[in-house]
Parts: sequence; C-alpha cells; structure tokens
Amino acid sequence: MKERILLGIFLLTFPLVAYVSTLPPQRFRNEITEWGNRDSTTYKAFAEYREAFGANEFIVVTWPGCDLDDPRLEDVTKRIQTDLPGLVKQVSSGQQAYRALRQRANLSEKTALNRLRNSFVSDSSHDTALGFNLTDAGRSDRGAVISQLHQILQVSGVDPATASYSGLAHNLYTLDKEGLESPFRMVPQIMLLAFALTALFVRHLRLALFVNALGTFTGCLSFNVVYLADVDMNAIIWPLPTLTLLLTVSSALHFISYYRLSAETFEFPGSGPGRRLQELSNPLSHAEHRAIAQRALRLAIKPVLYCTLTTAIGLISLLLSTSEPVRQFGLFGAISVIAASASMLLWFPPFMTVIRYAETCRQKLHGEPSSSLTRDGWSRLSQFTTRFRGAIIVGSIVFLALSSWGIPKITTGSNLENFFPLGHRVLEDATKVEIATGPLNSVELLLEFTDPDPANDQLRIQAIKKLSSRFLAQTPVESCISAAVFAPIFKKRVSAIQKTVESTRISELKDEMINAGWLRIDSSAKHETWRVSCRYSTLRDVDLPELIEQLKSIADRTFYRDDKLIFDGETLEITATGEFVLFDEVDRQFFRELLTTYATAFVFIALFMLVVLRKASAWIVALLPNLFPAIAVLGIAGHLGYHLDVASLMTASVALGIAVDDTLHFLLWHRDKAALL
Repeated sequence: MKERILLGIFLLTFPLVAYVSTLPPQRFRNEITEWGNRDSTTYKAFAEYREAFGANEFIVVTWPGCDLDDPRLEDVTKRIQTDLPGLVKQVSSGQQAYRALRQRANLSEKTALNRLRNSFVSDSSHDTALGFNLTDAGRSDRGAVISQLHQILQVSGVDPATASYSGLAHNLYTLDKEGLESPFRMVPQIMLLAFALTALFVRHLRLALFVNALGTFTGCLSFNVVYLADVDMNAIIWPLPTLTLLLTVSSALHFISYYRLSAETFEFPGSGPGRRLQELSNPLSHAEHRAIAQRALRLAIKPVLYCTLTTAIGLISLLLSTSEPVRQFGLFGAISVIAASASMLLWFPPFMTVIRYAETCRQKLHGEPSSSLTRDGWSRLSQFTTRFRGAIIVGSIVFLALSSWGIPKITTGSNLENFFPLGHRVLEDATKVEIATGPLNSVELLLEFTDPDPANDQLRIQAIKKLSSRFLAQTPVESCISAAVFAPIFKKRVSAIQKTVESTRISELKDEMINAGWLRIDSSAKHETWRVSCRYSTLRDVDLPELIEQLKSIADRTFYRDDKLIFDGETLEITATGEFVLFDEVDRQFFRELLTTYATAFVFIALFMLVVLRKASAWIVALLPNLFPAIAVLGIAGHLGYHLDVASLMTASVALGIAVDDTLHFLLWHRDKAALL
C-alpha cells in the first residue's frame, strides 16, 4: 500500500511541477555586456565609454530599393525619432550623412560619396541603410522596439518581411527569441531519444516510460528552482532542465542495474539453504518484491550519493567564476542534481515493486544460458576490451596526450556565426546590411586629449583622417567613422578672415559631433575625447587583442614624433573599447576561469574518490578515464581551430562531475557484485 501512496504523490505533484515549468521566465535576456568581471580594466573602460558617449546597442535596417534617393528612408527616420521616444537615440542614415556633407561641408557629390563608402553607403552603389542606438529603456525591451519598428516600416510603405535587420541589439533580440523557443523544439526530440535508448536497454515498456517521466519531472523541477529564485533566464542557464533530465535517466539506468543485481543474488528462504531467483518456480509475493527493491536501494544508495556529490562538486566549482550567470548555473545545477537523486531514490524502488520487475528479471535469467543479465553483444564487447586491454590503454593514453597538445591552441570568440547555424536569416541579413552600408562590428578607439588647444583642432582632424587611412591600409579594419568623415575640406593657406570662418565651421562641426556621439568635451576637466569607430565585418574572424595592439601602435606613430605629442602643451591617452572588445574579454575571462574551476573540481573530486575507493590503484584507474572526455574534446577543438563560446567553455567542469558518476558506479557495482557472488 505504501508504494502506491508514494507513487500517488508523484502523480499528484507532477502536474504542478510541469505547470510551473510552462510559465514564462521573468525575463529571458542575454546581456553579454553584464556577464564579465565588473572589476576588470576592460569592463571599467567600457562603462566609461558608455557613460561618455551614450553608446548602446544598435539596430541597422535596410530594404530592397533603400538608396540615397529613396523617400521612404527619410520618412522612416523621422517616424523612429517621433514614435519611439525614450527607447532610441542617435538615429541616422546614409541619406542624412550624404546631405550633411553636400550642404554643410559643401563637398562635391563624388567626394561626399567617397567619404561615406563602406560605412554609410554601399561600396559599389548608392544603397544605404538607417541605424539607431537603444537607450537603457530600449535595451530592457528589445522586442517592443523591433515590433514598433516593423509597424513604422509598414506605415512608410516598406514590407517588414523583405527588410534586412542587423546590429548588436537585433542579434541579441534574435538570440533571446531563439533561446526561448529552441528548448520547446529540442526537448521533445531529446525526450524521444532518451525513451528510445532506455526502452532498447531495459526492454520493458512501463519501466522505460517511468524512467523518462521521472527525468521529465526532475527537469521541470530544476526549471522551478530557477523560476522561484526570480533570476533572469539566459542562454547559459537555459540548458539546465535538459541536463537534469538526462542525469536522472542515467541514474535510473544505474539503479536498474543494482536492482537486477539484487534480484539475481537475493536468497529466498526455503527448507534448506537459501535459493536464488532462477531456482524458484512460484510467483513472488508482494513482500518478496518489496524486499528485493529495498535491498537494491541499500546497494544503490551509497553509489548514488557519491555520484551526486561528485557531480555537485563539478557544478559548485563554477561558483569560483566572476560571471553571475555561470555562478547561477553552478548553484542551481547543484541543487537540481541533489533534487533529482532524491526523487529517484524516493520513487524508483516503489515503482519497481508495483510493476513486479523481479519477475521480468527471472524471465531473463531463464531465457539466457548464463546467469549474466547482459546481452550477447555486450558480452562480446566485454571480451574484446578484456582481450585487448593493453592496446586499448596505451592507445587511449597516446590519444589523450595528442589531444592535450591542442588545448593551448583553443581560441575564443563571440563571432556572430558562433551563435547561429549556417543559413540562419540573421547571417543572411547581416550580409545584406553590410553590403548596403558597410561592416558593423567595431573597436572603438578613444583619443582623450588633456588641455586641448582649439588652435590645434584643424590639425587634430587631419591627423585623425590620416590615422583612419593607415588603419585601412595596415589592419583588418574595413572602414573608419569619426568626426573627420564629416569635416569640411580645409585649405592649406588662408587669410585671417578665412581662418575665422574655418574656426566657426570647426566649432559648428564639434557641436554636431557631440550630438552624434563622435566627440565628448569635459570643460571642467579640460578633456576632449574624439571617437574613432574602427569597423570590421560581423562575419569576419578577427583576433581582437592583436587588432587592438595594431591600432594603438599605429596611433602612437601618428600622434607622436620622437616620443613627443605633435600637439604642444597637450597630453593624449589612447583607449580601445566597445561592445565587441568587452565580448572578447568575457570569452577570454571564461577560458581563464575554466582552468581554475576545472582544477578545483578535479582536486576535490580526486580526494573524494580516494576516500571512497580506499585503494591507490583503484583511485588511479578511476581518475584517468575521467580526464579523458574534457581533455579530448577541448584538445580536438583546439586542433581543429574551433572558437569556443561562453556556454561551451564551462562544460569541462560539468563533464568531469558527470564522467566520475559512471566510473564510481562501475567500480562500486563491480566490487559489490564480487562480494555478493
């Protein structure tokens, strides 16, 4: 009766847990700029840059026929400015930039187009685009901004479905959307695969169904933990329910092995010595089924608890990370794993008793010529590995050594192609937008002049123009945007009256550049910061640290002569920052922390296994296989030149904890079976 009561509790609890897991998360946001170490120099520089220029995530949009003469472009630009107050800022287009150069800077059509090529206007035509930055309010609800953008396009005569969208804000919005939808596409497939494999191995339909029902329950339970903690869901935490589901299925399969061992070795009382299961002819009583299940629980409880602890250690090691999402994944993962193990130990033995699984075990024993419950295929595999164990061990060690050489070659990067599969519309749109207006990714080079002399402004603009030309010629940078793009042409020799006129034009230019976000003047501190946006393709693989070194080196050679700044009485500080510089630093930070978390998890798990196994030889045998998965996968990724992103970098510590599970189960099951037989 008590078994049915426990299973009744499970059936009553399941709908509630499943219902909570269907509730939408408080927010699903991938704020990669907030994932890094806020005490780092890179993060502080980015925070200062954002405060100084108000630069935030941007969206760029173009459509078929969007060129310098398209009247819809001006209409869309005005509507964005008026219909999205407080959500967007610094709205601009190639059309506006072209008109400004023609009218204010008084440039010829050819000169204006040449300045705007590959930054505001297509490199080979008059195609262009419009773009805008999001305010903090806009960043918090990107979906609303993009939805209203679609409405504005529709009203202005542009079909939103044919338009192409790109830029950091749109890409993060799409990543949020895909992250929220993909589990609902993937989880049913994972559940179906898990059920198929479980049914294949256990050869018992009801048991396979319950195993996966229990896995689904614990997966939903892990989502409940995150939901009730009221934290933002993101791409790092989102896979946790699936991981918990698979861990539960794995633990349940191990428990089935312990149950079979319990049934196979259980001694039933009789007139003489105790008899084994295969020697009985009468059906087992409910009490005997319960006794077998309880004995299986006693056999399994230590290994399950040990494995739960090692997996939790692997997850808890992630708390050493400075990234809050990674820390949350480690904490919630450890809680979920403990809850999953407790659920399995609570409900699995009663279920095995109710379905009378020992009778199935007896049928298998009677149906096979030996007392082994393994199938012939597994027996042949066992014979093969036993016969060639020396070659397998040597080959594995050699393979592990070769793989480990690839770890120093591991590269990181948040390139757009790393987040979306080939052929995804985001990649296609990025290509179309970059063809229409130029590359979108950037390194923001900030030139901060202290005690700037207004008399040097003309020379300063000319130096920035020369600097941009050198960037284009000597680095992967494909376009540069700065105040120099919008400056008028200065004459070399001018009269006093012309100097006054040009001084006025420069003053007006500086005011415009402040509003446009290309210049910041701090009068109280006597600082002027001129921004040079060094742009490269979203789809191009660029080594950012190397590019930053190149940019700074070229800037030093441009602004200094014999270690002296070309502007007398001024000082210059050069800083490279921007969203993509911060993303790159986050990736590299995660890789550095990966080594720390993995080493920490390995040390604690190794010590724990030494206590559990109590033999140095068994301890060594257990450790080596557990190093294999993470080192082999990361090493091969390094050899093949794969870029590892944020999510993939934290898998090593998790994999270590999971790999130890199977090793412990195998060694302890082998030891217990040897003792029982």
